[in-house]
Amino acid sequence: MKALRFNRAKNSLCGRVVRRLLGEEKGAVAMEYIVIALLVAAAVVALVMVFGGNIRNMFDKTNQTLTQSKVSDIKDVGQAYRDEQGKLAAQNDTAVQAGNKLGGDFQDDRMSVGSKSE
Repeated sequence: MKALRFNRAKNSLCGRVVRRLLGEEKGAVAMEYIVIALLVAAAVVALVMVFGGNIRNMFDKTNQTLTQSKVSDIKDVGQAYRDEQGKLAAQNDTAVQAGNKLGGDFQDDRMSVGSKSE
């Protein structure tokens, strides 16, 4: 009922004059969203133009590294990783022993090699 009265008042002569003076804002709001969308699109295009070459070069370098890698190189990297994990496990054991000497009970806090802490 209120909507009907509002529409009747809005479409009356007085309502049309007031609307014309104050301006209809439905189109203005839609235009603001269009301008925002255009600005976002322009920013995306600019970022692609600026960083596109760098990203392409990064992927090309990664692709070359993966295709030119030898099995022996990959094994060397794996062995270096295992050596590093062994050193970390030894350091962890040393820290647990030092903590136990100080009166703590850190045996259950020992991390297994390769586990991820959360």
